[in-house]
Amino acid sequence: MLFDFNDGHHKYREVFDEFPEIENHDFRFTKCTCGSTRSFVVSTVSRHKNFMPIVACSDCGTLRANPYFTDATAAHYYSTVYGKVKRKARTPETLFANQKAKSIAPFLAGLGEDFDTVLDFGGGAGGKTFDLLAHGKTVFLHEVEDEYSRFAFTKGILPHDDNQKYDLVVVSHVIEHMIDPGAQMADLIRDCCTENGLLYVATPIIDRQRARQWLQHFHISHKYYFTHDSLIGLMASLGCRLVTHNNADGFVFRVGGAPDQELIAKCYANGARKTRSLVEADSRPSLKRLLQFFTNWRPEPHSSKGA
Repeated sequence: MLFDFNDGHHKYREVFDEFPEIENHDFRFTKCTCGSTRSFVVSTVSRHKNFMPIVACSDCGTLRANPYFTDATAAHYYSTVYGKVKRKARTPETLFANQKAKSIAPFLAGLGEDFDTVLDFGGGAGGKTFDLLAHGKTVFLHEVEDEYSRFAFTKGILPHDDNQKYDLVVVSHVIEHMIDPGAQMADLIRDCCTENGLLYVATPIIDRQRARQWLQHFHISHKYYFTHDSLIGLMASLGCRLVTHNNADGFVFRVGGAPDQELIAKCYANGARKTRSLVEADSRPSLKRLLQFFTNWRPEPHSSKGA
């Protein structure tokens, strides 16, 4: 195991209770997005020092929190906890500015002729897609937190229309929050994407880092952590073909195809191999770990009471 809740040597981000009264809510064990139940434990702690079991799928390499929220627990968490705990200090203005600094417009510049309408799904204050307005695109937003969506609408972004489909759907750092990404992304493609439209997906990609750096990503609102290959494999299972990616966290897919079983199997095998090798590389004994052990080790005091 890479990160043990009982190990006092990890470097945590802000330490706080991510889900007050968590003991009053239900969790359940789930299969991986690839359908496998085979896995091994990589962590039992989040970046905020909360107990949180994380397993790696043996068949595709995707990491997931397991067990995790039931649908009812997720609904409670996002409606009453998430905003207060995770975004309590983020005003709409601050979030918009932070998002705008990470605009996806430059990355999409080469695809400009392929889309006119854009849906920013779960896009917060709309900052990541705002610059597309200057390129003549019509941008819509679907966001559950009213404070952020109202701010976006003052910037010229339009509210999502349930009866409209879009040439480009942006799902930026949303898929890792989904309880069932396969089913939820399938619904999104069906309900929101035009025929043969584009789908932009951004999410932390774990195999772009050493395994010992993964703890910074683990927190209770994220259920899934994909490798480059496991994400492409999942999207291929939904009939999506990779168009391009930014070598970081962003991927553009073309929707509307048939699942490519050969590609899916290849991607999942590559993802499993990469995750396993990364975990093994950072689990081997090292001189640094040995020195840490002896630096922090203290002998247990002898007690005369038990003699």
